[in-house]
Amino acid sequence: MSEPGHQSLSRWKFRHSVVVWVGILLNLAYCVPLLAAPGWTLDLFGIPQEGTTFWPRLVGGLLILISVFYIPMSIDLDRYRIFAWLSILPSRTFGATFLFIAVLVFGFSGGFLVPALIDAGISIASLVCMIRIVGIEQRLANGRWPR
Repeated sequence: MSEPGHQSLSRWKFRHSVVVWVGILLNLAYCVPLLAAPGWTLDLFGIPQEGTTFWPRLVGGLLILISVFYIPMSIDLDRYRIFAWLSILPSRTFGATFLFIAVLVFGFSGGFLVPALIDAGISIASLVCMIRIVGIEQRLANGRWPR
């Protein structure tokens, strides 16, 4: 196995970790204010408030919980590979699809497009990294890395 192939693999794993942490930080930037000041946060995104602050706070708390499950794969992708794939599909892909459909088909507030775009962007970036990682690993395993 050639050294440049392993360096490329390491770079892509690092890039994946960066994408995961950017996604976690973006989730926290949305969820912590949602927990602490749900009215202000909903107003900021133009999402109408419907009485109780229970539901926005629940969403914020659940998204923080989901984000915690992204951490292991950012530390050891080889050991927690399944979490990496599950973070792409169903987690972020479902979140983005659900919110896009809610806005574009069912007429919910356009403010829901912000988290939809974040989830879609992180999902696509993670998918690109994972496809590159798997491709490099396969070429290294088969001894087909260019010299």
